[in-house]
Amino acid sequence: MGRQSAFPLYKVTTRDAQLPIPSDIPLGGVAHLESVCRGDTTTAKAALATEDFSSVATCLATISIGCSLYGATLGLWRAPLQAAFVAVKLPLLIGLTLIINGMLNGMLALILGSGLTFRQTLHGCLMGFTIFSLIVGSLSPVLFFMVINAPPATAPEAAHWHAVFLLVNVVTIAGAGIAGNVKLFTVLHAFAGDAIVALRVLLAWLAGNLFVGAQLSWILRPMMGNPTLEVQFLRSHPFDGNFYQDVLNKLCIAGGIDPESSMGIALVLTTACALLCILCWQILERRMRHQIDPAATQTE
Repeated sequence: MGRQSAFPLYKVTTRDAQLPIPSDIPLGGVAHLESVCRGDTTTAKAALATEDFSSVATCLATISIGCSLYGATLGLWRAPLQAAFVAVKLPLLIGLTLIINGMLNGMLALILGSGLTFRQTLHGCLMGFTIFSLIVGSLSPVLFFMVINAPPATAPEAAHWHAVFLLVNVVTIAGAGIAGNVKLFTVLHAFAGDAIVALRVLLAWLAGNLFVGAQLSWILRPMMGNPTLEVQFLRSHPFDGNFYQDVLNKLCIAGGIDPESSMGIALVLTTACALLCILCWQILERRMRHQIDPAATQTE
């Protein structure tokens, strides 16, 4: 007779079967964070399979701490009061993005055949934002040294440095967001049972999160604080303009280009980004198909 396990099993419903998972897997605390950062599929599936609040509480606490640290450092260049404002606004931005985009991500997951329920989709996205928060929180010391060595907001070169600093942080935040979502691929693959389906769900989630998060960050501005404007929690007209036009203007300022002639540049960059995204998508799908069925790929 085989030896019985001392631990009961969770049942995780996927497209093809119910996968047994040992219940001794940590669903909260530092051990859970370490497993999520490693991309441990078993831990993620166990957390999604249960309705234990410890995993959710751990994710929420991590997001609050990591984003507050990064936000405070981000706003410190303008003023200590701006640092306090952004320490509150950055976790709020993540929460609003999750709430607004959660329903859309849940519907996309169902339509594309991921095998995830709405609750599991929200929980999975929460894990992705947790990884994002750990990344940006760990980068806070680097950002701090950039801030203390930067020209003051009253200096003549402050406008140029503000544009460069904004672009650096846009790239940093976007990269951390992509990394956090990519870590969910193995979980999506386990639930969907198909790497192509998992890739499509992941890309759909990424596109939605980046679009919604970017525009919400514009509405909740200022983040760093414009050196020519007073310190404030929100602008008097938060819905005027959009995030993408502002980034383009900062690119022009950083590159010494006249912002008035930025419309042509915007069209070129938008077209190039769209074509690059489509090309990357096709390359990824083709490589996955080749790994699954090399013979079928050669006959295409």
